[in-house]
Amino acid sequence: MNLKEMRLEVTTETDGTGSKEATEAVLGRLYAVQWIDGDFADGVDAVVSTINHEAAKTLLTLTNANTDALYYPRDLMHTEAGAALTGTQGGDRALPLLAGRPKLAVTSGGGVKTGGAILFYFE
Repeated sequence: MNLKEMRLEVTTETDGTGSKEATEAVLGRLYAVQWIDGDFADGVDAVVSTINHEAAKTLLTLTNANTDALYYPRDLMHTEAGAALTGTQGGDRALPLLAGRPKLAVTSGGGVKTGGAILFYFE
């Protein structure tokens, strides 16, 4: 597996909202998201998701993301019967599936401000 990166940079509209969609779809596993606050206003919220032909999947939701940070989102694993595994040793989590076009959406970012995220993923 190769570790790759994808940058999604957003410049907000005057109402503080903005989004950026990747131009190409990705199929892989998300390892980490580096949040780059840039010059967004304090109180900025962000959602990293994927858009594919069937549905959008939220990968990471940030509230008041006022400083640069590195996040390691994980999905809860399930039994064959669909019940959530809730172990305490970390074995109940998996790298999220990254299938579709990645998207970054920002709210409360301030008028005409720029920041973004770098997605690190295994292909």
